Amino acid sequence: MRFSDLTIAVAAAACLAAGASFAADLKISPRTAPEDISVHKGPPNCSRWTDECVNCSRGAADEAPVCSNIGFACQPKAVRCLSPAVSHSEPQKK
Repeated sequence: MRFSDLTIAVAAAACLAAGASFAADLKISPRTAPEDISVHKGPPNCSRWTDECVNCSRGAADEAPVCSNIGFACQPKAVRCLSPAVSHSEPQKK
C-alpha cells in the first residue's frame, strides 16, 4: 500500500509541474480600446451614452458632458448611445 501511495503522490507532483510550465508559455494579447470614440466626449448627436462602466449625458450640443465615475473592476465595452440628442428648435413629439 505504501508504494502505491508514494507513486500516486509523485505522479501528481509531476503533472502539476508540467501544467505550470505550459501555463508560462501562453501568449496574452494586449487589451485594445473598444472603439475610437471617447466615453468622455461621446458620440455625435447623442444626449446619453455609456460604455457599461461610465454613464454620461449632456443637455445641449455646446455643453460639456457630465459623467459618472468608473468602478475599479469594470471592463469597458464599446460606447453606445442610449438616447439621441433632441434639437431645441424642434417641438418634442409625444
